[in-house]
Order: sequence, then C-alpha cells, then structure tokens
Amino acid sequence: MNVAFLFPGTGSLRPGTLHRLPDTAASATVLAEAECEHPGGVAELDTADALASSEVARHVCLLIAGVAGARALTEDEEVRPAVVTGHGAGAFAAAVSAGLLTLSEALRAVRIRAELLERAQEPPHDLGIRMAQHLATVRRRPHELPYVTCTGGACLTGDANGVFDDLARSVALPVRWTETVTALRESGAERWIEMPPGRALTAALEGVENGSVRVASMEDLGIAVAAEFARGEPETPPVDDVPEEG
Repeated sequence: MNVAFLFPGTGSLRPGTLHRLPDTAASATVLAEAECEHPGGVAELDTADALASSEVARHVCLLIAGVAGARALTEDEEVRPAVVTGHGAGAFAAAVSAGLLTLSEALRAVRIRAELLERAQEPPHDLGIRMAQHLATVRRRPHELPYVTCTGGACLTGDANGVFDDLARSVALPVRWTETVTALRESGAERWIEMPPGRALTAALEGVENGSVRVASMEDLGIAVAAEFARGEPETPPVDDVPEEG
C-alpha cells in the first residue's frame, strides 16, 4: 500500500498541540531534541497566548508536531511513506521527512520564516528572497522520498534545489492546493495520512471521490490505527480534488 504523508499549515494549530502528540519513543525523541535546540525550550509554546501572539511559536509548534507524528509512524510503526507534501509552513516538516533537512536545520529555518512574517515590512517577493538567502547556506542532501511542492504541485525526486526553492517561495506565494492534490494522486499513493496537528486537510478532502484514494488524520485515528490504515485497513471515506486555497 503506497502512503502519502500530508503536513498541515499553521491554521491547524490549537492550544495544547504539543501535549497531544503520539506517546511513542520516536515522538518523545523529537520533543527532547526540539527542547534542546529551540532557545528557551518548547514547553510553553503551545499555550493559547503563545499561539495567538507569536509567529515563532506557531511555526515551531507546527514543525515539531508534524515531525513527531511522522517519526512515530516511520520509526515506531515501520510505516514508510511513498511521497510527502506540506501545506504552507507545513512544507518544512515534509522536507524533514524526505531527508532534505535535519530537525535542527528546520527549526532554524522556520524561526527565520516566522520572524520575516512578524516584521512584514517587505513586499512578499522580498520575504521569499530573504528566505532563499538563508536556505542557500543549508547543506543539500539526496532525496529519501519524493516531495510534492505546495507552490506549484510538482512531484520532485533528486532535486533538492527545487525543494528549497519551494520552501523559500512558500513564504511569499499562495498554496496551489488543487495542483498539489493532483500530483499526489498521480504519484500512486492510495492512502493519505494527515500528520498532526488537527484534521483540516482531511476535512477538506473527505467524501468527494470514487474510491481510488482514502484519507485520514492521525489525530482522529491515533497512532496504532493510523498504522493499520496505512497498511490497508480500516476502510474510510474516499477523497478527491478540493477548491484552491490561498
């Protein structure tokens, strides 16, 4: 069974996000690494006040949640995705899962992305350029998995520069979600699992196809059932295209 991992954007965050992650060894390791890497730690980043007032808190929480969920499936449940994609800022967690960024590199990158958005004094194009300038300093690695770009819907393999271009453009350009969904379907992935936090992408994709693709949220199913779903059971409603989102 070919599986796609979908990483949502910051709109999926809710207070307590980091306290609802899978209770597994791999997830705990991600939290511990992030606690060491992020200045001041991460324990208070998912409070209602922090999420409401700080782009940095939102970006860091989103990254940690996505990476922790993905590693819980891949390392604890031995579910390996065939393809990954992220919605907006969720693309950084997708890049970590594809082996193109380390968690440490991604944490620094999303902090810079968040700080650019908080200042918001430059035109969007200039924000993208500044993001690209930072990413140009990050080591390029071979793909471990195909990566579908959120700004163009291209399925990339063996193109680390293309992935980094997508990450930079994501700060300035809208998500081309219809194209992204089309590329995921063309990749051959039959089961799509939305990583934490939330189920916004799952809700957008539910109930509008003929059975070739099925989607579920890890938060809805829990880690054990999500792993069963990835392997072919249980059955859940099918999915298809969704309206374009900005």
